[in-house]
Amino acid sequence: MKPVGILTAGGILFLLISPVAFAQEKPNPAKVEQGTPASGAPSEGVRIGGIIIAIDPARHKVLVQQYKVKEERIITLNLDKKETENISAFRKGDAVNIWVKGDTVVRIERVPDPIWEEIRKKGD
Repeated sequence: MKPVGILTAGGILFLLISPVAFAQEKPNPAKVEQGTPASGAPSEGVRIGGIIIAIDPARHKVLVQQYKVKEERIITLNLDKKETENISAFRKGDAVNIWVKGDTVVRIERVPDPIWEEIRKKGD
């Protein structure tokens, strides 16, 4: 009887001292089909912001100036057919948000003047 009690006590002590790990199935992330954006990603592409410095509707191009912390850059973007028709609503100096795929503009929106004025004041 004593050996059974000693073995039982030893087994319980071993279980208490050693880390017990139970096999768990790793969660599988939801598969995303090729070509469809993951949830939360904009379906229209990447958003960039800047100020329009030139518009050329005949060549389907727009030049946008971007400001970063230590860098200023000017980028030339191509306009898709829909945005070429809508570009007449914009003028040089407009602050805009632009959604692009590659170097092609798929959507462009003007930043509202009150918001843009507030951003300018913070930058001064």
